[in-house]
Amino acid sequence: MRTVIVSLFALLLPFAGPAQAQSVALGSDNATALKGARRVAIDQFGVEFITVLRAAGTGGGASAAVEAELRGVSDQAMQALADQAYKDTVAALVTAGFEVVPQEELQAWPEYRELAAKMGQPSPYVIDDTGSVSKIYAPTGMKAFFQSSGGRGSLNDRMTAFNGAYGAQASALAKTMNIHFVRFHFLAGFGTANASKGFLSNIAGRANASVDPGPTLFAQETQAQVVSQEGQRMFRTSSRGGVNGSIYLDKPYRIQAPGFDLVDTTTAESKQSDNVSNAISMGIGLLVGSRSARSTRHASAAVNLTDAQFSETYLRLISPVRDAMVERVQAEAR
Repeated sequence: MRTVIVSLFALLLPFAGPAQAQSVALGSDNATALKGARRVAIDQFGVEFITVLRAAGTGGGASAAVEAELRGVSDQAMQALADQAYKDTVAALVTAGFEVVPQEELQAWPEYRELAAKMGQPSPYVIDDTGSVSKIYAPTGMKAFFQSSGGRGSLNDRMTAFNGAYGAQASALAKTMNIHFVRFHFLAGFGTANASKGFLSNIAGRANASVDPGPTLFAQETQAQVVSQEGQRMFRTSSRGGVNGSIYLDKPYRIQAPGFDLVDTTTAESKQSDNVSNAISMGIGLLVGSRSARSTRHASAAVNLTDAQFSETYLRLISPVRDAMVERVQAEAR
């Protein structure tokens, strides 16, 4: 009989993080683009909060799906956190010895306003992916911008973010202003989703979908992208289109925090429907002489946080990663 697992332990138990603080692991992609940077501008800044996580697993004809939601956190709290994260980032860059162009000065350049109108969206900018739903918050007064290392977002999101022509315009403006643009993006979630797929799952006859709760910054997507004055080349020096280089989180970063308990919110109707569909599938399987039954399980869950819990936890999550990225920016600029 095929097995369906919608990770009960992950749904019902609180996140148990590591006993000691996790170290921040960074990677880079042509970070030498920062060489000689002294005066910088943050032309794009976003904190992207995952509000829904989805996982769907298959194996041996069975399927399992789980959807978890972040509840209780207001849009005002998310906006306030993005504003604070931006202020803290500017302060960290100044402490590191950089001159940071004020937003008012950057906004005064018509070339920047034109580029922001092409690439940006009103904040919050909602990203609805197969595996998650998220909201990108920009500092008050700025547009929100999508950033990715590759596979996330819609085709339009990616085409806009990786557009070489827009990158060339940004490089030209950087040259005119005699600056480097540094674009910070933090992808923050309340957990991670996992699911079974592929040959081994079929052999094992197991379908598994789970959500492991806990405050997390995601690797590759949490990054500081760089636009230098060198322009965009046909054979890019960075694998990320539209920019000249990047410093990124190389491994997911997690911290311990109270309140990240997944509560099972699966409705009675959904549970009953699954039982009925499984019984029907089992009947069909037996009728055609199969030794296995096709089955499906769906579950839903939620993490409930107050605005205060959210703000304290996510600022504590972001701070060490931001400081590590700024330290690396400083080192590469020498």
